[in-house]
Amino acid sequence: MTYKMIYPYQSALNKEMNQVLVNSISAMEKGKPESLLGNFVADACLNIAIKNYKPESGNGIDFCMLNNGGLRSSLPSGAVTRKNVFELMPFENELVVLTIPGNSVSKILKYISDAGGVPVSNLRMKISGNSFTDVFISGQPFNSSMTYKLVTSDYLANGGDAMQVLSENIHLERLNIKVRDAIIDYMISINSISDTLKPVLDGRISK
Repeated sequence: MTYKMIYPYQSALNKEMNQVLVNSISAMEKGKPESLLGNFVADACLNIAIKNYKPESGNGIDFCMLNNGGLRSSLPSGAVTRKNVFELMPFENELVVLTIPGNSVSKILKYISDAGGVPVSNLRMKISGNSFTDVFISGQPFNSSMTYKLVTSDYLANGGDAMQVLSENIHLERLNIKVRDAIIDYMISINSISDTLKPVLDGRISK
């Protein structure tokens, strides 16, 4: 195959990858106990999951949890392109919704505290050593006798990153949305209202 034959496809791909999805007021990098990048990605996944999740029961998603290891690069300040998102999330991981009993959520919280913090959304907690306190999910105090719905990646749901506790879920539902596509769609939605991405640290996980 000659360069002349490949060029039209390569040119189209480059154009797509260089598409500006949104403009950000600051660069985003991952970190602990929370980070601009982790907060943004978790918020993006939760936002898109909620928009696409239509359970018959009417019980919606309570919170989102991801892992720092899945974030493979930072995002720049200024123009953020589709290529930037592919570099951030090069995997084909998809979003799933897990229905999880409260006692298993307690184990998830312990995992988060042991890790020193991971990307979360709609969850607030304090870490003291390897223990956790002051946990709020969807703005309400955590109750271990309740059942919660968690959106996460299928990688973690399958026990990746030592998250075997997620196998204790009562029910798994697939959204058929790649994590990468959720991030892209969220950026496009922000840009569609002529807004600028304003990532924040809000103390959702503190020490």
